[in-house]
Amino acid sequence: MTDRGWWVVPVLAAACGYHPLYGGEASTRLHVVLLRSLVADAVATDEVLSGVREALAKEGALAAGDGYPRLEVEVLRADEVSEGIAAPSVALGSGAGGGPRARATEVGLVARAHVVLEPGGALERDTGDVRAMDLTASDVSIGVLDPRADAMHHSDALRLVARRLGERLVLRILGNPTASDEGIGRDP
Repeated sequence: MTDRGWWVVPVLAAACGYHPLYGGEASTRLHVVLLRSLVADAVATDEVLSGVREALAKEGALAAGDGYPRLEVEVLRADEVSEGIAAPSVALGSGAGGGPRARATEVGLVARAHVVLEPGGALERDTGDVRAMDLTASDVSIGVLDPRADAMHHSDALRLVARRLGERLVLRILGNPTASDEGIGRDP
């Protein structure tokens, strides 16, 4: 390499690197607004918004207040599915009327988000429906199912799923690749 061309390698190396999918400016700060929530659990909705704000703050893209440009969030659905259905026994207690009980419950939330740059402006960077889920086991530590402990575990799982969902929405908005769904109990 000649003395005149020594600067080419550092310039080319500096030009390489990851670029967001949507190519948005890193200096754009977004206000967070709940557009609507279709779930009955207000705590879950608040946790989705907290996850959104936390992830935006980590990226240096959070703006305070309700102005523009803004990220509008819709919390669409809460899902619950019984897992590991078991017949009644002395160890597990029995369900209502002596029927089978679930040994675990899969808890999930679905939300979507988009960016609006100005009042009345077009929707940009729509995430589509994004889902997060987790599995919570029934507590049989005292020999029978304790409904109070199950309710507490369910509530905790729903809050954690909601916060993770908010973070996943921000990853999609900022153009970072994410899975369309996640496995039970696995972080994205």
